[in-house]
Amino acid sequence: MLKHFKSVFIISTPLLLKYLFLIIFIEWDLFNIEDIKEDILFYLGILFLSFSNLINNRFFANSLYFVYILYVILETTSYIAVSSNFSSSYMYLLLESNKQELNEFASSYISNSIILFIVLSCLLFFFIKKNKFGILNKYYSFLGFIIITVFLKFTGLIESNAYHNVVRGTYGYINLQNSVKLNSKISKSDIIIQSDNEVLVVVLGESTARGHMQLYGYHRQNTPLLNSIKDSLFVYNDVISSDVFTLKSVPKMLTSLDVNSKNNEVTNIVEVFNVAGFKTYWLSNQRPISYHDNAISKIASASTMFKFYNHIIEKNTLSLDEVIFPDYNEILKEPGKKIIFIRLIGTHFNYEKRYPESFNVFNKEDGKTSKEQTIINQYDNAILYNDFIIYNLIKDLNKNSNRSALLYMSDHGENLYHNGTDFFGRSEEILTETMFEIPFLLWTSKNFNFPKDFQYNQNRKFMADHTYDCIGHLFGVMHKNMNINNSIFSKSFLSRKRKVIDNTLDFDNYFIEKNE
Repeated sequence: MLKHFKSVFIISTPLLLKYLFLIIFIEWDLFNIEDIKEDILFYLGILFLSFSNLINNRFFANSLYFVYILYVILETTSYIAVSSNFSSSYMYLLLESNKQELNEFASSYISNSIILFIVLSCLLFFFIKKNKFGILNKYYSFLGFIIITVFLKFTGLIESNAYHNVVRGTYGYINLQNSVKLNSKISKSDIIIQSDNEVLVVVLGESTARGHMQLYGYHRQNTPLLNSIKDSLFVYNDVISSDVFTLKSVPKMLTSLDVNSKNNEVTNIVEVFNVAGFKTYWLSNQRPISYHDNAISKIASASTMFKFYNHIIEKNTLSLDEVIFPDYNEILKEPGKKIIFIRLIGTHFNYEKRYPESFNVFNKEDGKTSKEQTIINQYDNAILYNDFIIYNLIKDLNKNSNRSALLYMSDHGENLYHNGTDFFGRSEEILTETMFEIPFLLWTSKNFNFPKDFQYNQNRKFMADHTYDCIGHLFGVMHKNMNINNSIFSKSFLSRKRKVIDNTLDFDNYFIEKNE
């Protein structure tokens, strides 16, 4: 009996170490009781397997303890870094990011406490694997493990399990890419051209929350250039993204895919303009995961010309958005009708690398030097630089064409310690309004040929998964599957419930109820 008790204690040491670190390094009220229940059950599952005769196989034993220790490391470091359990959202984000972005993430979140925990956990692994544990009835032990696993599944507690979320996040990532099957059978008869405009520029920002922009009432003067031409802009005040991750939101913006789509084959806005007789260009300051496997890259690859700057420049995330300017201006000088898609690195984390030193304006505020204030200062500097980029894209467009327009929006917003949260970034597990609230603005030249039913209502409640319809309506290139009632620019616009996160949450009610 004493031997079994000793074994129980030894196997529990990684979990005890986890909660010791969490108690020391994070606030207790951040704990989710469901996570604690799941931890205990997961530990019991490991315990049952440890007492089965399978443990006599050294390879199995070492693999089991490695899986156990890795689980504890994932869970603990996630809590210490971002105050949340390791979720499928984080796995999704890891798969979406490239090597340099992962390096940036690690450099910003890795701390002495995390390093110490990993080192101690590794030492515990070698300590546990040296011990031999007693064997209980092999059938009862394995049956106990099965019962715990089934219980976790049917109670929903498995949603807090790191390994479950690794699998779910990976599956969701692969499923999204495989599910976006672009329609390659578009014909001219499917499209009605209703205007004679020349150039449309669609600018996709990155991680830019409108609540941190002076143009939208933010207290800092971080969009002075856009403010200087505000009278020539159509600024929409209540636009949200459908998702908090790029790979979920952007395909819904640029294809017929939306939160209610039921069929797998979708129409690509790039291909619509190709068939309509426009030259199509894609300039991206974000490195693709690959040219053909990533859903966004699939959309881009239909362009007449596409260029990924961070694919060429080795230190991709150090590339400033102005790298696009030379090619952009050359394209504007080319004759013929065209649509140019521009993907910015924008205000994507790591914020301090999104602007040159000359834009390091907000580096102090009332003498505050806290980590939180430093992060906010860097983000606001990135907004300031982003203002410079958007303004110059508009200025150069105005200089080079007569009937033109520029539409700017962000793929999603960003959380900057809002609503009492103590983290920055995005997560589907801890949602804030600012993760969804995006800038959405339109500039047009004086001679631009507006749709006959164009109507500007700056306070329309709009979700960006219908941007596909807006682009076609605005530029008078309407595919048969576009719906004018979906266009924010139309008198016929029909409002709807804005369901976010895979059509599961009513945005306009969720945060009201949450904040009450």
